[in-house]
Amino acid sequence: MNNTKWNEIFKAFYKNECEENSVLVRWRIKDLQTGYLSLFDGTWTHFGCEPRDWECIDYLQIELTEENSDFVLQTLHQIHVPGTVSEKMATVYGYNQNVNYI
Repeated sequence: MNNTKWNEIFKAFYKNECEENSVLVRWRIKDLQTGYLSLFDGTWTHFGCEPRDWECIDYLQIELTEENSDFVLQTLHQIHVPGTVSEKMATVYGYNQNVNYI
């Protein structure tokens, strides 16, 4: 996935985080090079404001809850990202070409 799409994801969820009536959207990433799977984080500045090597993201997982599910899925659908959705998780893939788009 290109840098523009990663930036769109960051901007959408960071904007939500800054709004008065925001919903909590927790995320984690898996590093493509090291295999490290981060802990879940609810602060989107950690995702996009720190120096980020987008090419190293194998996937981004976003925790789906009753409160955030509609918002998260609508946002990812608008951005049109490659990924999968399960009952409790949306997974956005950086380089996996064998998945559908959300």
